[in-house]
Amino acid sequence: MKTKVLAIIISVLLIILTGVMTATYLLSGTPNVQFQDVRVLTDKTEYAAGEPLKIKIENNGQEKICFSSCYPYYIQWRNGNWKNYVYEKCDKKNVVESCVEPKSIKAYELTLPELKRGIHRLFLSACVGCEIQQNFQSQESLFSNKFIIK
Repeated sequence: MKTKVLAIIISVLLIILTGVMTATYLLSGTPNVQFQDVRVLTDKTEYAAGEPLKIKIENNGQEKICFSSCYPYYIQWRNGNWKNYVYEKCDKKNVVESCVEPKSIKAYELTLPELKRGIHRLFLSACVGCEIQQNFQSQESLFSNKFIIK
């Protein structure tokens, strides 16, 4: 009887440990292999719809990185693969609107719309060494750390 109870306790502990390790892996930020000198970090790992999400973009590279005036970021959710939410068509000219200079950090804040529950991240399309107001041409893909929508 004692052996059976001990086996059950060990099984429960292994299940809990596996769950904690899986959650840690899913929420850990991984640097983008294509653009390792730039990090996109959210201020928290859990949010509710309508809550402000603050991001910090750290550019540790040698060139400035710039973002689109139409959609500087896309919110993605994990459903097996990463999927973008559907955005309306941008009716204005897509130009470079903001940049992060080399060896600097820039912070942004956005209000989260109504989103599906689960694991999300931000996808940012960037150009390198661009100038403000020139036509935006994506050259790099950047991803934030993962976060959960409750």
